Amino acid sequence: MTIELYHPGLRGVIAGETEICNLEGTLTYRGYNVEDLAECANYFEVAYLLLHDDLPSEESLADFRSVFAEEAHLPESIPEVLERLPLHVAPVDALRTAVSMLGHFDLQPTDGPSSSGRPQAIRLMAQLPLVVGQFARQDVAVDDLLESGQDFAGMLLTLIRGKRPSAQQEACLNTALILAAEHEFNAPSYAARIVASAKGDMYSAVAAALGALRGVDHGLGSRGVLACLEEVGTPERAEKWVAERVQKKLPLPGFGHPVYRDYDPRAAMLERYCQEFARANRNFDLETMADAVEQAVWDACRLPPNIEWTFARLMLYLGIPEELHLGVFACARVAGWCAHAIEQAESGDVIRPRARYRGAEARLFEPLERRGL
Repeated sequence: MTIELYHPGLRGVIAGETEICNLEGTLTYRGYNVEDLAECANYFEVAYLLLHDDLPSEESLADFRSVFAEEAHLPESIPEVLERLPLHVAPVDALRTAVSMLGHFDLQPTDGPSSSGRPQAIRLMAQLPLVVGQFARQDVAVDDLLESGQDFAGMLLTLIRGKRPSAQQEACLNTALILAAEHEFNAPSYAARIVASAKGDMYSAVAAALGALRGVDHGLGSRGVLACLEEVGTPERAEKWVAERVQKKLPLPGFGHPVYRDYDPRAAMLERYCQEFARANRNFDLETMADAVEQAVWDACRLPPNIEWTFARLMLYLGIPEELHLGVFACARVAGWCAHAIEQAESGDVIRPRARYRGAEARLFEPLERRGL
């Protein structure tokens, strides 16, 4: 059999169909402009949208939140295991361990995403923030947060910081979570789809997605962004710093995207919040330096900033520790991962691509005693 086409990294290959997210033209979730969602909806509404076919009614949203509240607790053994992990284990790696463990406590652990996917998705949405909160080590009563009617963003920020956020902080994180909730066939989402295509369970699909998210080449390495800004130091050094990295063919964290060529609409929306926080704190130093780096990168290699570039700075302004940035992103994206797992499982198609072989040909077998003579 001859395999004529080869696309490294599957770049440009249409590997499936989806009704969840569209990147062509305006970024949309199930047909809704993501800018409208980020401006007018809360994360619970968007999560419902991703997991179902449309935005919820008031009654449907109330039911969704009620189920979420019932699931917002961790089995006692999970915090105990997290406490015993080696100190060098990153929170996002511990999150992956916790997801695998949570599967053991599910009453229908072997049911595929097509049958139990939506209830399990809500369970994971409710439990992942609690795992992230374990690493913030804040004494917060989750029941009190839910009874007070706090939305997902406010609950997550309170779990991490130990105090109720301001309205501006909650609105900012809500927007960031919505913009991070879904993005078509990125590596983690596709990893979840591969597991679901083989009728794997939801917890295995999300664990696979977390493994891909953790990959150093996936992006959203917020530490890379913040470390680079610290390395640049001043706006005046931006052009020289970029030129040196381009010359040495070093990565530029926070810039470029496999799909977007001119600009990432998510980064553009979050940029406004970065400016607002800088203005509120009367400290534009970081934003001035970020602007200088953006211009230098564009002049040098025409790469636009992506969501990683603004997301990292925004988390910093919200007082979220760097080691938890990926965990916060995972809390946002889990609804998208689950939606993809459900959609793929319901399609009935097992993902099984071919490979182009490039190894040795027609080698003769030799008995063991004659090898190496």
